[in-house]
Amino acid sequence: MDKTLFTDLLQKKKLMLPPLSGYTDYPYRILLSQFDPPFITTEMVNARAVIENSASTFQRLQKEPGSHARGVQLLGKNPEYMAKAALIIQQLGFDYLDINMGCTVRKVVTKGEGISLMKNEDLAQKIVQTVVEAVDIPVTVKLRAGVSKDSITVVSLSQKIQDAGASAITVHGRTGEKKFYPTMNLDVIENVVKSVDIPVIANGGIFSFHDAWHAVVSTGAVAVMPGRGLIGNPWLITEIIHGFSKKPFSSPSLQERKDMCMKHVTNTCTYYGERNGVCKMRKIVARYFPLARHLKDLKNDMQQAKSIEDVIGIVHTISEMDDVLIYQRC
Repeated sequence: MDKTLFTDLLQKKKLMLPPLSGYTDYPYRILLSQFDPPFITTEMVNARAVIENSASTFQRLQKEPGSHARGVQLLGKNPEYMAKAALIIQQLGFDYLDINMGCTVRKVVTKGEGISLMKNEDLAQKIVQTVVEAVDIPVTVKLRAGVSKDSITVVSLSQKIQDAGASAITVHGRTGEKKFYPTMNLDVIENVVKSVDIPVIANGGIFSFHDAWHAVVSTGAVAVMPGRGLIGNPWLITEIIHGFSKKPFSSPSLQERKDMCMKHVTNTCTYYGERNGVCKMRKIVARYFPLARHLKDLKNDMQQAKSIEDVIGIVHTISEMDDVLIYQRC
């Protein structure tokens, strides 16, 4: 994808979908593509696994249908491996590449990958520069505010990443030890926007168009990247795009939620096998009905589900009374 076209599309649509490990897999990306997002990014993949032709890794790289731009998030700390993997990804036909420098998972951090790279700005810059030189497609980088509240380094690192040739930077407004709470630090994102000339994407705490609008207005970011808000809520894509375009948006009905949820279940079971698919959906089904009463019961019942029929029975039990969703065990 041409770098100018990438930037223009980002500025126009103001939305990039996130790489969420365990969530934005191929079955869900199929559903997301039906909502016409401008960009869809895969779950993160390890650079060395790409080079070694890992079957499970290439399963993650299966491309969903749609006219959107497709990207891959790449994880690693070795500049040479990252460049080789990036070239393979380009040859597979992907449109852009994102470098992970924000993951806080322990097994990633202990290897010096993910957010650990924010401790070593020279290495981080070298990785970006080496990858940019290896491919023709746009390269973006995903960061957090810093490794910890006592080490807010994202501004200086963003400047080095810009100098290394990155096309855009995504900034999550929390530090490494604050995965979801407290409230987003939008000031940090604003500081990055003021310090670089390339587009900045605001990430974290975006569950509605209002959140997206507030993030853009408060920080000056050109676009937003929702995270957990997208799980079980593909309609967020339409809500955000319509919101920025000043078009009306109607929340999905209960039946639409049920239908989409079961499509997700079916796609996942087809892809992974029924038993494994149901296991993967145990933590997701309740996300389609976040405001339902007795949600805890729904979550507990999903933990016992073993088949598609079990899931159908659970979803079928959700009803609506006076605009309130209710889960009532049989």
